[in-house]
Amino acid sequence: MNTVTEFPQRRRTDAATPQHPTLQNLEQYWRALRHAQRIPSRNDIEPRQIDAALPHAFILQRVAPGVARMRVAGQQLHDLLKMDARGMPISAFFVPEAREQVAELVESAFASKAIVSIQLISCGSLLRQDVTGTMLLLPLRDAEGETTRILGALITDGARGSRPRRFEIAADQPIRHEPQGPQLAAVQAIMPTEKPKGRSAAHGVLRLVVNNS
Repeated sequence: MNTVTEFPQRRRTDAATPQHPTLQNLEQYWRALRHAQRIPSRNDIEPRQIDAALPHAFILQRVAPGVARMRVAGQQLHDLLKMDARGMPISAFFVPEAREQVAELVESAFASKAIVSIQLISCGSLLRQDVTGTMLLLPLRDAEGETTRILGALITDGARGSRPRRFEIAADQPIRHEPQGPQLAAVQAIMPTEKPKGRSAAHGVLRLVVNNS
């Protein structure tokens, strides 16, 4: 029987926004690694099998409820922040107003062993255009079998400019939240509450940077 996870003050919709092909392929790879209906292990991930996603990919490690830091980060993530993304919390990619909601979604990916997909927007100005993006979160087990890692990716569209980009969650797009139980749960799509302040969407260079700590 499928369970429904409710997020307060959000309205569920019938379907989530279709994903970028690179994110679709990354999720298909993750699903292919499932063992006896268990989620994949961090040690199962082979970078050469997901080379198209590597510039946009990251590995998160849970360090506290709602707090996760990047242990692996692709070059495109460095370009978004204009600094080394390794060791940074996932909240570093978001405006302050969005960080509580992001923490809730990240924690739900760990606690519910859920696939989460979020539509994002970084609002521009007169001199720089909006940038849109999609972030995908795929839960992973650690060496002890606990869900403390996430394989993720962030793909954006739009000229980034020379300054760091921070995102908010697009209020007019559904959030996908799909718990992974003994059987694959039905996809859930949840509408965020905040209103977007703009709209718009870039592809990247192939490089993966790893933090072995």
